[in-house]
Amino acid sequence: MNKKKIKSLVKIFILILILIIFYGFFLYMKMSRLINGKVWHFPISIYGRIINLEPGSLFSQKEIETFLKSTMYSKVDKVILPGEYSIQNNKIEFIRRAFNFPDINENELYVRLVFNTNSLLKIQNVENYRDFNFFRLEPKLISMLNSSKEKKRIFLPRSKYPMILIKTLLAIEDKNFYKHDGINISSIIRALLVNITAGKTIQGGSTLTQQLVKNLFLTNTRSIWRKMNEMYMALILDCFYKKDRILELYLNEVYLGQDGNEQIRGFPLASLYYFGRPIDELNLDQYALLVGMVKGASLYNPWSNPKLALNRRNLVLLTLYNKGLIEKNIYIKLSKRPLKIHPKGFIISDHPDFLQLVQMEVKEKLRKKTKILSGLKIFTTLDYLSQSSVEKAVKTSIPILKKKKKLKDLEIAMIVVDKSNGEINALIGSSHPKFYGYNRALQARRSIGSLSKPVIYLQALSNPKKYHLNTWISNQPIAIKLKNGKYWIPKNNNNQFNKRVMLLEALTHSINIPIVNLSIDIGLNSLIENWINLGISKKYLTPFPSISLGSINLTPIEIAQVFQVISNEGCKSLLSSVRFIVSDDGKILYQSLPQSKNIASSEAAYLTVYAMQKVVTSGTAKSLGALFKNFSLAGKTGTTNNLVDSWFVGVDGKQIVVTWIGRDNNKSTRLYGSSGAMRVYQKYLEYQSPIPLILNRPKNIRMFYMNNNGELFYKKNNEYTESVPIWFFNTQNLYNKNIYLKSNSKKNSKHKKNFLFWMKNFFT
Repeated sequence: MNKKKIKSLVKIFILILILIIFYGFFLYMKMSRLINGKVWHFPISIYGRIINLEPGSLFSQKEIETFLKSTMYSKVDKVILPGEYSIQNNKIEFIRRAFNFPDINENELYVRLVFNTNSLLKIQNVENYRDFNFFRLEPKLISMLNSSKEKKRIFLPRSKYPMILIKTLLAIEDKNFYKHDGINISSIIRALLVNITAGKTIQGGSTLTQQLVKNLFLTNTRSIWRKMNEMYMALILDCFYKKDRILELYLNEVYLGQDGNEQIRGFPLASLYYFGRPIDELNLDQYALLVGMVKGASLYNPWSNPKLALNRRNLVLLTLYNKGLIEKNIYIKLSKRPLKIHPKGFIISDHPDFLQLVQMEVKEKLRKKTKILSGLKIFTTLDYLSQSSVEKAVKTSIPILKKKKKLKDLEIAMIVVDKSNGEINALIGSSHPKFYGYNRALQARRSIGSLSKPVIYLQALSNPKKYHLNTWISNQPIAIKLKNGKYWIPKNNNNQFNKRVMLLEALTHSINIPIVNLSIDIGLNSLIENWINLGISKKYLTPFPSISLGSINLTPIEIAQVFQVISNEGCKSLLSSVRFIVSDDGKILYQSLPQSKNIASSEAAYLTVYAMQKVVTSGTAKSLGALFKNFSLAGKTGTTNNLVDSWFVGVDGKQIVVTWIGRDNNKSTRLYGSSGAMRVYQKYLEYQSPIPLILNRPKNIRMFYMNNNGELFYKKNNEYTESVPIWFFNTQNLYNKNIYLKSNSKKNSKHKKNFLFWMKNFFT
């Protein structure tokens, strides 16, 4: 070969070398831009309610244990590790996991909870025996939204991964990871010979670095060019980045299965999906399964191919034994264990109807505060116990009602609200709570029927100079002439009438005619103003007499807001589903500070709820009261014309539960409020034991005994045994028995005269 050809070849070689170097520089810039910046866009993590515990909190031992189970704490005889709990008599001991709460990061903590029958007595630090006045349980992860490119992951730094997982992964996938320079020539040659001999690809020679490069920067297309790129990029990556950084990226990037259309990426998220526990709380056999899935997450998926997954796990355990990493007896013991995989959708279980509300609220609260949603943490008001109880009640009750009434299209909406602060603890919008679809709790406007009556009472009883629960109201048939010349003729549900009834009796038994008379006496425009004050938009309210019997189309969530005011002593707290929104760097973007504004008299609210308690003890909901005698529940049934809609609002010492049952085509359900919606609420209380409703009586309210004529007395005897609360402005009269009785007699006489005069004018 002459010198000229040699020079030409040298020039070509140098040119190729320069091109390779420039191409390598291009690849380095491409990789460094990603690795040195934001490698991944993380999904939005949505958590349930943070449970705050204080001595005296109304949490039973069973409720706390249920919550610990829901967050996948393991019951053990003796607590040793985070995520474990034990029970001895009336005590629960557990090590709470470290958690990044919105305001502060809290470490692991070993605590003991001591319980009374239905309350928490003491919170104690087991290590130093000090008592806590306040303690928090980490919330349950309920959903992950808006994942980038349909990939979900939870990032953990390299230091947070247990060494047993690292050793298992390297032993199976890349034993020379810390020795090679990104590629392993001997492994590549060995794999090439095996594949040539077999006539097909049965073995790969890729290192973890090569696998990472393929996952982050390349496609799965099989070609020589892609393989060369992969090897070159692996060399560059290994040259410029530390091994632990490469391993950290791999541990968080590796593909480990599917959740619907979204990929499960990284060991931390896979650990939650398959075992329901953080990655540092697993056993060796569980690590072996996850590592085994690296070779083929679809083929060895324990959900779809449990036998193949079990065999693959045992093969990983056998490899560990053959390499001297575990003893023979440990291998035999672990290989006999079942997979113990949680069902798909069991751990991170969406509550689509509630999440729809959360997304709406987040959009409203953030607005232009941030455009980057990656990695947001949203702490909601969802109470796991309440939500699961609602879903169980619906799952149990609706099929029975469908079968009984022979209706396949029966639908339901339920919303559970903390009556003191307006936080929404649970919500469903259909008879299939796990499916995304039309959310009736937020969107279905339906006639509310007799649920309007407590609102009328709230306004009437705000005027103690004219109305009390023992005030008499006419219960005779009436006809009201409308502006169009037609007559509106309301009827009682049982078509029975008498001359008059007391206000208390009219609400207790949901009698229509007295309510109509009361509404007209109050004034329809005044009544509408009261609805607006409670939070209902004016556009849904019309000044027709039928408004008094619930001829108003409202959504269940609007009803919940109205009854939140009534049951919370006249104080309004805006309903909310979001408590905190935290950015991925820990900055609080939004915080809901519960605020309460007094918009109705506490006396009128007290009297209204008292009357609603009578509905449960002796009225239209008395069958409910018979089952829950010791809880003093308040409630109101609601049924619309032709039995189209069935409503019930139930109130205990903590929560308001609004239940609606109907059909989307507005046809009859043949269900009353007491036979439909109330039955579902009753089932809810069987799963979620209520808290006794103890009313806080305002200082202007005094209890008296009442006879059948509505006359009031201080002392109880055989003639008048029923007690009734009365609101008096002039409390001095209460200390003089003779003056009070005399005043009461005159007042009754005057009231009867005014009432007859009003009736005369009304009909003429």
